[in-house]
Amino acid sequence: MRYSETHKSETRARIVKNAATAFRKHGVGGIGVAALMKKAGLTHGGFYAHFDSKDALVAEAIDAAFEQSLKSLADTVELQEPSARRELLMKRYLSEAHRDAPANGCVFAAIGSEAARMKPALRGRFDANFENMIGLLTQGSDGPQQRAAAIGRYTAAIGAIVVARAVRSRALADEILAAARSYAKADDGGKP
Repeated sequence: MRYSETHKSETRARIVKNAATAFRKHGVGGIGVAALMKKAGLTHGGFYAHFDSKDALVAEAIDAAFEQSLKSLADTVELQEPSARRELLMKRYLSEAHRDAPANGCVFAAIGSEAARMKPALRGRFDANFENMIGLLTQGSDGPQQRAAAIGRYTAAIGAIVVARAVRSRALADEILAAARSYAKADDGGKP
């Protein structure tokens, strides 16, 4: 059977999309190549026709997952005034829906602890994508104080999601998110 010229690129994109979801759900170390290929509806043997290694797939999946998260958050605030963006972004990020759906959420909150032990090239993907997120959080404002505030707010939000996912009590998890949303809304002199 002959495949179209775009078949290979479409198949690769499907593998990456499925891997981005699976890595956030199970962790990079929690799922192997065979299971990833099965999720994409393919056999394990075809993996190396698309990627040199699992690390190559991880790198693309990290970028795809960040791109998905960034686009979703950017769409949320697209038509908002700059003054309302921060609160809306934090409300969306620190939501029960985000907490309960790690497979579709922030890569840092899902696999950030694993990233610290990844190869430098893979960790570099986190650096670049962290900068993209800070760019979204500081959009419409300028300066080192605004950047520092955005970094503080985002990293606190990541921690809140991680802890809210880790605790067993649903009531405590809800309390953690509510406290983090309150912290993120706190007046800080107009910083983003």
